[in-house]
Amino acid sequence: MRIAIIRLSSMGDILLTSPIVLALHKCYPEATIDYYTKDTMRQVIEDHLGISRVYPWNCSSDNGLEEMLNQIDSMQYDHIVDLQNNWRSRRLSRKLSGKIHRVNKEGIRRRVFVGLGWNILREKHVIRRYYSCISDFCSTPLQERIELPDTDSTKLIPPLSPETLAKDFIVWAIGAKHFTKRLPVSIIAKTLQSIHHHVILIGDSRDCKNAQSILAHLPKEHRVTDLTGKTSFLESVELIKRARLTLANDSVMMHVASGTGKPLISFWGSTTPELGFTPLSKKAKLIAAPKKLSCQPCHTAGRPSCPKKHFNCMMTIKPEIIVQAIDDALKEL
Repeated sequence: MRIAIIRLSSMGDILLTSPIVLALHKCYPEATIDYYTKDTMRQVIEDHLGISRVYPWNCSSDNGLEEMLNQIDSMQYDHIVDLQNNWRSRRLSRKLSGKIHRVNKEGIRRRVFVGLGWNILREKHVIRRYYSCISDFCSTPLQERIELPDTDSTKLIPPLSPETLAKDFIVWAIGAKHFTKRLPVSIIAKTLQSIHHHVILIGDSRDCKNAQSILAHLPKEHRVTDLTGKTSFLESVELIKRARLTLANDSVMMHVASGTGKPLISFWGSTTPELGFTPLSKKAKLIAAPKKLSCQPCHTAGRPSCPKKHFNCMMTIKPEIIVQAIDDALKEL
């Protein structure tokens, strides 16, 4: 049995395909399961149990997709599972040879929800949409949990002293791809001013400026460590595994945290839980604006700025609510 899975982006969505990879691997333990994705995304999936090989698309090259298509022309598979279902993934799947199964993204229903506020989505979580692609040839029941990549904790030591790593700490993943999915710096800073736990800020290089702004609003004797731009994806995964609690926006790190089984607090702005990308964890607390706004959700993936200019979906989240959620989560440990 040879199976191809196609999901080109984004990091969080790729991580959400891990239950599908696991189901296929359990159903066909001897099968070859190849994964097609962007080269910048391969680190999210290549260390997962069941993956035989990752075929990366060099998305930084203008000819990257064409080069990939030429490389894989007429490769033979029994099943081709397209979990992206856009023009690129359709071109890719047609270059392969095998029975094609495409995810139903409920695109029209999602646009109705975003444009008119009517939630008529059939499936409440995206992984069930993914599973519907394989249900006619995979008898393994869907397990609704994130499978994290295998990490060697002896090699993936984030840039912290052993003494620091041995102590209790909270991870705050301050980033997200789009502005309207990020909790504002001012709210994060006010929250950190009110708690006395050791907090480690993580994010990529794009989050460094925001991290510095947060630190600038804190007293000199603070207990916040800034690791934004200093950890790889797998090192960030390892940090989250070791943390007592993770706070995150609607992002890949939110889904990583949900896979640890530890407490998680997530923040929701222009995207809302009803779109089907909530964390798969019973220990997750979701925080959004105290009152449902008529403009929520304003996009299925997030925007570079608030179209209404007020950004009330995030700006009305009160720091004291976050502080209380942190205290409640830590009491349950």
